[in-house]
Amino acid sequence: MRAKGLWTIQSFFTVFFWNALLLAVFFYVSRQLIAGLHMWVDPFLGAGAENLSEELRAAFGNMNQFLNALQRYLAPAVFGVGAAGTLVLWLFVLFQGRGLANRAQREAAAEVPPASKGKDAKAAKHEPTAPMEPQYVQASPQAAVQMLAVLQREGRLIDFLEEDLSLYEDAQIGAAVRNIHQGCKQALTEHVELNPIFQENEGAQVTVAPGFDSKAIRLTGNVVGDPPFTGTLRHRGWKVAKVELPLPTTEQKQDWVLAPAEVEI
Repeated sequence: MRAKGLWTIQSFFTVFFWNALLLAVFFYVSRQLIAGLHMWVDPFLGAGAENLSEELRAAFGNMNQFLNALQRYLAPAVFGVGAAGTLVLWLFVLFQGRGLANRAQREAAAEVPPASKGKDAKAAKHEPTAPMEPQYVQASPQAAVQMLAVLQREGRLIDFLEEDLSLYEDAQIGAAVRNIHQGCKQALTEHVELNPIFQENEGAQVTVAPGFDSKAIRLTGNVVGDPPFTGTLRHRGWKVAKVELPLPTTEQKQDWVLAPAEVEI
């Protein structure tokens, strides 16, 4: 259908352009011819017309009227007939082109053996369908709650983040951070296995190969051209290799307790 629509538009503009060009040339030549005839007839109708007989004066007068009428109706006649002719010619070219296209399709289909048609049909039948677009589902936050609970239990991370540090001196904060760091690191070591994305030390020269994972490697600075790229490693990056969390007993929100409240009796 798209090819037929394209052929309809192309054939119309092609026929319209060439017919318009031919009509313009014909109209210009006709105007010049009528103007030349006027220049030839006008002297016989002027001051020297007394020397002519009545028949000649009448003939030149009729010719002058005919030339005036022809000049008056030349444009409507030429372009009216030309427009009708353009429409007829376009319809002829349109249907001729569509007929040739249909004939070519039938001949091409007739050249395909029946066996190959059956194979093509079977192949199309067993051809794997396009993969469905991924459907995004809200993941359960239970694992995140468990991880926060572990970090709170081992390093009291939530207590530290919720504390107003403006009430303490830098030395007091530094001493507290050491214990928090040790506890949180121990929690990560027990439940999460982390691997660096680059094994080289930070500050070393590394090469980013073509086809790199843009989620794992972020390029900064003056990035021009295509990979491979060579640059300075500013951060090794981290990726999770394995996570081992305790199995949850429930996912109800009322059980999302990060740390129990402590009441001394």
